Amino acid sequence: MVLPDTQLLFSLSDMTSGSWLQRGKITEVVGPLGSGRTSVLVAALREITGAAGAAALVDADATFDPVTAARAGVVLARLLWVRCDGRRDAAVAALDLLARCPGFALVALDAGESPPRLTLTQAFRLRQAARRADLALLLVSRHRIAGAGAALALRTRREALAWAGPRRRPTRLVGMGTALHVVRKQGAAPAAIEHRWWTA
Repeated sequence: MVLPDTQLLFSLSDMTSGSWLQRGKITEVVGPLGSGRTSVLVAALREITGAAGAAALVDADATFDPVTAARAGVVLARLLWVRCDGRRDAAVAALDLLARCPGFALVALDAGESPPRLTLTQAFRLRQAARRADLALLLVSRHRIAGAGAALALRTRREALAWAGPRRRPTRLVGMGTALHVVRKQGAAPAAIEHRWWTA
């Protein structure tokens, strides 16, 4: 299976049954700190808001940096940012509420390093709400939290760092290679599918 380029991965017009980010479904992006999972989240927000779509981000640990996101191309005027300051129950409640709101193309939860575990009932209720509101749900965290409720689960892994500067003593980080591994894809046989891309 050939995976699309990251620039096209989250196109608002391509949010169909064949794309990675699907309306009415849950997509999970998991990985350790520094693996590129936040870069995938920012890429999704950039593509949705850049195409005049509205997005909502529930930030469980208040770690989202709007200045960096704006530099990466996220249109902040089209983004609702909900900061939960470490309150996991408030983050899950906000996600549940926003998943029921029509008008958003994407609702994302950045659950951070200690994510809440959703019950199977909660995950399926979220998926049903997303289907009714015709929006895509993106869950980003260290570990999977939606279980079988997610249509697609991706694991990020840092591959390489690119440095600039004098040959013997590079001094400036210019990019990071990230591998995306498909952990679960609803309706498909398990396979070790990876896609590598660079972030700056």
